Amino acid sequence: MLKLAAGAICGLGAGMVTGVGARAAMRMVADGVPDPIRTLSSFTPGGTVAIIVFAGLAGAPFGVLFAVVRDALPRPRRARGLLFGVAMLVTVGPLFFTGARDEFITYERMVLFSFLFLLFGLAAGFVFEPSQRLARRLPDPARWVLVFIAIGCGLLLATVIAGFAVQAAQTHGVLAIAFAVPWLALGVAGAARFRRRGSLAAA
Repeated sequence: MLKLAAGAICGLGAGMVTGVGARAAMRMVADGVPDPIRTLSSFTPGGTVAIIVFAGLAGAPFGVLFAVVRDALPRPRRARGLLFGVAMLVTVGPLFFTGARDEFITYERMVLFSFLFLLFGLAAGFVFEPSQRLARRLPDPARWVLVFIAIGCGLLLATVIAGFAVQAAQTHGVLAIAFAVPWLALGVAGAARFRRRGSLAAA
């Protein structure tokens, strides 16, 4: 429970950092990144806060997944966050880019928003250990709340990712979702490893 709560805290923090990055990317798109759509966005403090909060909630389940698989990632330890971000980019990223509307995901936006996956991984790597220390200070009910938030957000996010996968398959063929296979395999392997450790600890 401690590791899962720490992962939720880590994901919330890294997600908020990524939300700031996403808002900056949107600003760059509106301010001059070459874009055939030429769509200008309006930016308000309320909209910025909403994006940051949404990104934090969306990051919570990924933070839990990072906590589960972190020890299984290659060394050095400080690079594991970046490796996790790369894994997100090459597995979830293509589903997002190919499943979204073609008129929204231009080449320039694809390059720009690809960095957000790496930003999340880097931020998660930096805040994971402080998140562990914070989770240790929290009472058990607070840890449970954090885990339930991560699980709930993860279920909602899974439906979104599934929707992108369906759209990508319909638009580009079934092979378009092959990028998700390593991600799913990593998640299953991490869950199995965590469960095995829990069983050994209980014994």
